[in-house]
Parts: sequence; structure tokens; C-alpha cells
Amino acid sequence: MPTIFDLFGFPISDRSNSVEVARKARQCPFMQAICDGGGNRYQTEIKLTPSEPLTHYFNPDITEVIPGVCSILGGQDIWVVCPRRLLAARFTGSGLPPINHSLQSYERDLLLHAGLPTGIDIGIWSEVTLKQRVADADINYHFDYVAAPLVEVSLGDMLHSQEFAALLSETEIQGLVELAKKNGLYSKGQRNPIDVPILLPNLEKPYILEVMTASTSGSDTENATDMRSAFRNALLSDQHASPGINKRQVWGRMVTQLFAKTALAHEWGGQTIWVIQDELLRNIELTTRLNTNTVAPNPSQNINLIEMHYNIGIDGSREMSFKRTINGDSGVDFSGYDTFTDILLPKIFPPKSELLKAILRRKLGAIVNL
Repeated sequence: MPTIFDLFGFPISDRSNSVEVARKARQCPFMQAICDGGGNRYQTEIKLTPSEPLTHYFNPDITEVIPGVCSILGGQDIWVVCPRRLLAARFTGSGLPPINHSLQSYERDLLLHAGLPTGIDIGIWSEVTLKQRVADADINYHFDYVAAPLVEVSLGDMLHSQEFAALLSETEIQGLVELAKKNGLYSKGQRNPIDVPILLPNLEKPYILEVMTASTSGSDTENATDMRSAFRNALLSDQHASPGINKRQVWGRMVTQLFAKTALAHEWGGQTIWVIQDELLRNIELTTRLNTNTVAPNPSQNINLIEMHYNIGIDGSREMSFKRTINGDSGVDFSGYDTFTDILLPKIFPPKSELLKAILRRKLGAIVNL
């Protein structure tokens, strides 16, 4: 029967005082902020009412909690089910994020092997959504993270560069100024903000980072293996059972995005990097013809993977670590073949101005200097 392995960032077996203090405050050690369940577990939120057994576990000022389950142990395999366990570049405080805030050593390794430049400040924006309506095409892409070097330049100078010139109307430009204001890039009362140097992304070579984790299957409340019951029982008792792993759903969803998002970044002169746990990749290879060890590289049209795994220490402890990079031929021409494989590719490639709009809609989530 599957059980929870990591709970609020630490193995469930770790009941040390410091860990319990952090758990009772709902703290995620990877974000150094309140756990959000990975951003996709809000439907399992538990209201801490007087009749809820967990109410007396958490700090008195807490009124609700999202199950902070990071990974699940099934047999001998540990499956990551929260994307923050692999990459958590999300600063939730006010103002600009401190450089390398809460950057884990394995995250640093991940970003270095993804090819991000060293020795300069790099901005990372999370949950970036690019929407565009062109003729009969509805463009709607959601990127887990977009990373790019930071430059101090005025929005006016950036938008009048050759890369963006004539792509945006004056109304759109003013809209970008308002977005920058909303996300704290200007000081209050700033006059003529479009001419004031601020931190903006250099989109000469953007990086899209997609984090793929396993999802859980089933919601058996009768047998207490649903996420709420598993979370509750893991915190309050010595015995619990958790939901199992839904493997096929994850890689099926991944395939629908793999080629399109890779092609988009390629068109923009950048790269899409897929961050995946080795257990999930192994399952994909067991159930499809994919063999990453035999895929030949094609630098102009590669799929780029970063493989992560739980490293087993001498004492039996397990910690997340970088395993390897995998770069191999996507097998499709990003300009299209006029065959049914074209269903994998974007109808159109939005200009970088649309990417800049999408980024400025989001608060800067992290600044790293590798």
C-alpha cells in the first residue's frame, strides 16, 4: 500500500522539533513560504473547523491547510507528486526577491545543467501564461517557469529596439507600463516611468522550464486513501495509506506539450528544458518505444530533459539530486511536415513581444546568480 514519504519537505519519519515547528506553520522549505500544495491541489484544502481533528495540530492562527505532500512511497520507489520538490523558484514576499533566495543545491545543479549562464543575475518568472488571438487561431500556453538574464533598461528603450520595433501599438506599450507598475518594478509616484531604467528580461535567448511530476490516482474516502485522509492520518497517527500513482495520465499530458513548447522556444532563439524525475521517465520508457539512451542528438531540434532522482545516502537517507541531462532529436521538423505529426506543433509562433507581455503580467519569482 502506498504511503507518504515527504511531508512538508521532510520524510514523514522525521519528527524532530524543528521539522514539527515548520509543519505546524505549513512551511515549505523549498520556497521558504506557506505550502501551496504545488499550485494544483486547492481542491483538497482542509478547513480547520472545531470538528476537524487537524485543527489542534496546526498553529492557532491557521484556518485552512492544503495537504503538503511532496512525494509518495510505492514499494521501493519514491514518486515526486509536487513540482516544488524539483524546482521552487517562487518568492512570495514583497519587493524584489533576494538573490538565490532559498536556492537548494540540487536546484542550482539543475539550472547549471539546463545551460543558464553563470556570473550574472537571471530572473525567473513562474506560471507565465501567453494568450493571443490571431485570425482563427487561439494561442494559449502556460509555462511553469520562464528564465532570462536581467538587464537594467527602460521599457521605452527595450520596446524601441529592433526586436520589438513596430510590433506594439501605443496602447499596448502603455499597458506594459501598467503591468510593470503593478508588479513593483517602479517606485511609487515615478514620473515618466517608460523612460526609467528597471530590471527587465533580456529575451535574446529565453529559457522555458517545465516541471513534470507524477499525479495521484483515486479518491477513496471510504478506505481513507484519499489525499485529505492520508495527510490527516500521516500527521496524527503512526499508520496511514496514501493515494497511488497515476503514471499514464502524466506522460500523456506531457506528450501534448513536449513538441509545441520546444518548438516555441526554438523559434524565439531559446530552449525549453523538461525537468523530470527518473522514476517517471523510467515508466515512460517501459510503456512506450522511447529509449533515451539511443536517441541521437540534433542540436537544432533537440528535446532537452533534466533528470532528477532521490539519492540514497550511506545512512539510508534520501535527498533530491541531479542525475543527468538528456538531449535528443525531437524527430519532427518544427516548421512542419504537412503530415499528421503537425498536430504536435503550434499553428503560429507568437512574436517575442507577446512573451514579454506574458512575463510582465507576473511578479518576478526569483533572481539567481549561478
